[in-house]
Amino acid sequence: MKYIRKNLLLFVILFSLIMPMAAYAAGEGNIDNGGGGLGNGTNTNFWSSRDEGVRVTVVRASDGCAVSTPIDLTNKKPDNIVMHFGKVCKSQYRNGAGLVPSTETYGYINPQQSLPQIISTSSGGANLEAIKRYFTDEQVIRSIAGYAGINFNTLTGGDYKLLIEPVAYVTYQGTRVAFTATEAAKYNQLVGGTVRKKMPSLSHKNLPLAMFLETSDLGYPAWGGPKNQKVSDEDIISSLGLGIVRFSEITIPKIITADYEYRVDTDVVLIGK
Repeated sequence: MKYIRKNLLLFVILFSLIMPMAAYAAGEGNIDNGGGGLGNGTNTNFWSSRDEGVRVTVVRASDGCAVSTPIDLTNKKPDNIVMHFGKVCKSQYRNGAGLVPSTETYGYINPQQSLPQIISTSSGGANLEAIKRYFTDEQVIRSIAGYAGINFNTLTGGDYKLLIEPVAYVTYQGTRVAFTATEAAKYNQLVGGTVRKKMPSLSHKNLPLAMFLETSDLGYPAWGGPKNQKVSDEDIISSLGLGIVRFSEITIPKIITADYEYRVDTDVVLIGK
């Protein structure tokens, strides 16, 4: 009976969403970013500034395959998430993993060292230098190694890399949802473009452009497209919404700053129509 109720709840949620409704660097960061302002929206489709996190996965340097269960880190306590897509990283989707909506309890970790802002908003852009400094900090990487159950020296020995993906916590069609940029694009394809229609500035601009590669790595290309315009599902799935931390010799990562103009000062931004 409990199994039937859980599956019935998942069916109801999916049906309602598809139906139209009004310090010390221990690694080198291959991360760049962009983004910009967010538009107007409704009280059933919105995202609040900094309602975000990151998904971190240890992957093999040789082929990018995941060797740890992805971990979602956030400064928030998103206990009200009703639907998410499990713990699946971008490389797993590339290797054939399907998009599977879930109503199980959403799991996350509040890291000891608070995350910097990841997703740019109308009230200000995420600081690329702060993001790279955070994810190449030795203590942060030691914590990630602990969460993943991997020895720090093993993780940083050169055989593994960290795959980092921005995560957004949104209210979509009145339901609290967590997704990465890749999951938002794949779900948009699944529901016939409804996600892009309802919240284009987040799902197809600010979230995917929160992280992309400076140089190609793990089979993902460096992003050479627009940094403050909406992008396609295909571009997101192939090239956007990811950063990589690699380990070889200890280096201070090259910092490339993004300079954008933000015009609206607000903490909560409504998106989509």
